Amino acid sequence: MLNFDPAYGMNTDNVTTDELRAFVGTNAHYYIQKFPRFTILGKEKFCITWNWSSCGFTFLWFLYRKMYALAVISFVIFCIPGINFLMHIVVGVLGNYLYYRHCKAKIHEIRFTQTQQNFIPVLQEVGGVNKWVITVGVILGILLTILIAIFFSTMIAFMGHHMDQISI
Repeated sequence: MLNFDPAYGMNTDNVTTDELRAFVGTNAHYYIQKFPRFTILGKEKFCITWNWSSCGFTFLWFLYRKMYALAVISFVIFCIPGINFLMHIVVGVLGNYLYYRHCKAKIHEIRFTQTQQNFIPVLQEVGGVNKWVITVGVILGILLTILIAIFFSTMIAFMGHHMDQISI
């Protein structure tokens, strides 16, 4: 996607850095540095990169970056016992590439469906981030912490009660 020609500010896929900056929004500088690794000599190619956010907050990261289908898939996979840890590692490695593909597809789709006058505002609206996801993530984290505390305190009380009965 991003083999840049510095003279024109364009790349081999006709996606400019300004278009990417408008679409990505928050942290655009990070992704503009990562995306060129996925295009070699004008051909798209996967390259291993690491994204801590996608690794640690997989489901929420997909929602935050407006990749809804992948958010649903990751949520379903997250519900399968034993797969959780592996999924986080895989998405940590694939996250930047998945977002690269998402950005590229959406920018091309918007380019062909919008007038030049509406193009940048639509990029900013369709792209960007869902800021509400951060609030939801914090609330879910607090609820999960409370549930874990209740679970372990109940288990300790239950075990203590049974230990008292055994020693009598």
